[in-house]
Amino acid sequence: MKKNIFFQVFNYIFIFLFLSLLVYTFYRAEIVHNSNQLDYYLKYYVIFSLALIFWIFVLILNLEFKIFFINSGILILLLLYVFEIVKFYNISFMSLFSEKKIETPLKSEKMILVEQLDKKNKNTFPSIIPNIFLNKGDINLFPLGGVSNATTVFCKEGPKFSVYKSDRFGFNNPDNNWNSEIENLFIGDSFAQGACVKEGEDIASQIRLSTKSKTLTLGMAGNGPLIELASLKEYSKNIKVKNIFWVYFERNDLNDLKKEKKNKILIKYLDRNFSQNLKEKQSIIDNILKQNIIKEKKNFLSKNSIGDKKNKDVFQKIIRLKILRDKLALDRGLNLPVDSLFKEIILNAKNYANKKGSNFYFVYLPDKETFKKHNLSKKNLFKKDQILKILEKNKINLIDIQSLVFTKEEDPISLFAHRTYGHYSAETYSKIAAVIVDSIK
Repeated sequence: MKKNIFFQVFNYIFIFLFLSLLVYTFYRAEIVHNSNQLDYYLKYYVIFSLALIFWIFVLILNLEFKIFFINSGILILLLLYVFEIVKFYNISFMSLFSEKKIETPLKSEKMILVEQLDKKNKNTFPSIIPNIFLNKGDINLFPLGGVSNATTVFCKEGPKFSVYKSDRFGFNNPDNNWNSEIENLFIGDSFAQGACVKEGEDIASQIRLSTKSKTLTLGMAGNGPLIELASLKEYSKNIKVKNIFWVYFERNDLNDLKKEKKNKILIKYLDRNFSQNLKEKQSIIDNILKQNIIKEKKNFLSKNSIGDKKNKDVFQKIIRLKILRDKLALDRGLNLPVDSLFKEIILNAKNYANKKGSNFYFVYLPDKETFKKHNLSKKNLFKKDQILKILEKNKINLIDIQSLVFTKEEDPISLFAHRTYGHYSAETYSKIAAVIVDSIK
């Protein structure tokens, strides 16, 4: 009798679980998205409805079958979460059975290289991602560049780290390119910064070399549209610029905007008169960045590799089986409109360029996912059609790197670093630089 009650309780738990998931799906589909995303949520309606019907059916089965199905359900649920946890924390199967004790490294590979280089040059620092300041609501100044005039250790996608000497404002440029007149100015994220190639192999450097022109990049990893607008306005102020290139990466720029628009300082850049006057505050910026680097280093040394993962989103990601859903492509297909703020930002940048007498170009960069077999038939994977319509409607010059470079290759994946990483190879940056030069002739 007790055994029957035990399994009866678990049966009702499964019914409640899938009923709750079905109600949550209804809430997301019908209330949050106003019934506009049925194609995306249909699979969840089907999965949760069938599961709910199945567990209601189990209620009427005899005890033997009920025990079998409930034990199987519990086992499957456990296996799913074991898979999720193993993948989330990147736990190695071999390490679990290794006789050798595996200790958490006290320092990261990047940190070790910074220390080695610092022995030769006392002004060596890791690269800074400006978006780390997004959630620091107590700051009165939002840095947009890195530590100035420093040997900067950037990123690694291959055997060696990308290392460069930063300019007077902390960007990846030869300092002598800052002048009252600039031929080409690039705005963007890590692709505009030069991830993760040797110094001089990034897009701006290759254009600088091939055209013998004053060419600068204000690109920094993690930048989204609002930080890019801020960078453009801060650092091109009082400088004559012939060509401004807005480098857009399709995979994450719109997602970056979701976080950026919540920042009280960045949102002010929509006002044409707002400025933090950062060019006059580089010593203050350097101090802020150096203090942040020291703090992050202490945090790293005080935590183990799993501890680093602990943040407010971890539990939610695991409980929602984020990695498994991504592997099964269940989270793809949500077709949300492009945030209207994106259009406002691009038009703001274009108008700013027009007032400076500069040509404004939108450079569209594709992601590796676009060229994978299961995505080839998807025409609007990263809302490209919507982005291009905004550009066309507002008469913004487009340099579509996907059509001008990638689709002309028999194997587009080969254009990514070592065919493995998310950024492009040095050779690809060279091709992009050549296409950009040809496009503005």
